[in-house]
Amino acid sequence: MRRPARKFTFLSASLLALGLAGTRAIDAQAPAAAATLKPFVARYKVEAFGFLAGTAEISLENGAPGEYQYRTTLNPHGLFRFAIPSGATLTTWVRFDGSRVQPLRYREEDGSSDTDKDVALEFDWTRALVQGTAHDELVRLAVAADTQDPLSLQLAVLADLASGREPHGYAMVDKTKVKQYAYKAEGTARIPTELGTLDTVIYSSSRAGSSKVTRVWYAPSLDFTAVRSDDLDDGKVRIRMTILSLKR
Repeated sequence: MRRPARKFTFLSASLLALGLAGTRAIDAQAPAAAATLKPFVARYKVEAFGFLAGTAEISLENGAPGEYQYRTTLNPHGLFRFAIPSGATLTTWVRFDGSRVQPLRYREEDGSSDTDKDVALEFDWTRALVQGTAHDELVRLAVAADTQDPLSLQLAVLADLASGREPHGYAMVDKTKVKQYAYKAEGTARIPTELGTLDTVIYSSSRAGSSKVTRVWYAPSLDFTAVRSDDLDDGKVRIRMTILSLKR
């Protein structure tokens, strides 16, 4: 007998918020034409509605020449273990040519043997298509050249920051639809973190017609590592990510 699908709404929101928190990735000291992606492992504390929900880990690894794997994993604590399967992940494989990030494959897995909450997408850039499945629905969408997935989007943002370009509007494949996200600069702040007190630049992202906003604090001294991320709905913080450690 097929067991009931595990609750995945909070999980996907948490991992997406973490993805929006970005990564220690781009060498900000290099010129745009020579920018590189650097392997790393970072851990974040995850709070949901004011309660400790667990920790999350993000990592970037080298693949084939010019290709990388970027992954986030959520490890729930306490009562959140009943709603979020341990080891659930988001993973993207991207190509990076020094200025543009292009997604190749994307996976969203809840850690169970069921597939009704999973996402598996393949980008076919020769035909400008993305195909696969999302929550057991078939996906086949035409995509523009700069379209991203939920994780590659964050590498695209950091590529812009590292190259001295302001983050702009981005198209992102969200399960069975392509959605447009706008980024806005919101000033600077000095904030305390587990890595010390850091000067940060703040950017928010949102989608037209949605009450949800994600606000991210990036630390230029750490090559734009995101040290805090707030996922808000109607102005109220639902999910907060704060950095715990960073291994370069």
